Amino acid sequence: MRRLLLTLLLLSNCASAVEGTPGAAISALWSALSNEPGSSADLATLKRIFHEDAVIFGGRYKAGAPSVRRSSVEEFLQPYASVREKGFHECEVSRMVQTYDRFAVVYSVVESRTDKSATSPDFVGVNSIQLYKVGTQWRILSLYYHVEKQGLPIPLGEGSSGKCIA
Repeated sequence: MRRLLLTLLLLSNCASAVEGTPGAAISALWSALSNEPGSSADLATLKRIFHEDAVIFGGRYKAGAPSVRRSSVEEFLQPYASVREKGFHECEVSRMVQTYDRFAVVYSVVESRTDKSATSPDFVGVNSIQLYKVGTQWRILSLYYHVEKQGLPIPLGEGSSGKCIA
């Protein structure tokens, strides 16, 4: 029994250490949102990296008009809990991080594909993510994503389409 308790304690400490930098937390986000056909997103990781009071805003164009939606973490993660017939793959191609003390801001460009090997993404999004360091773990306080507007491509900076940041 002692060994089991010690193993569980060590595993929980290792899980927190995974997001020991803002970049590690962001990499975990995109990896956890992705899934192969017939599976779902990694909800355990997503619940770990989002702060319990986090808020998510999503912007896109619908019928040519701008639209923004606000969600709680629970609302945002709900669709990711379902097993999906098709895959969903997030490929972060560009990232800029600014950090001060226990606060970090990340600007990230992500290509999304249902087929991981597709040469062109299904859509591209730009993201602004704010994180706070809780203990030794960086957690997401807020995420604002904006889906690329047709005819107005998102600059990739030093990134390249299809070349995912690890």
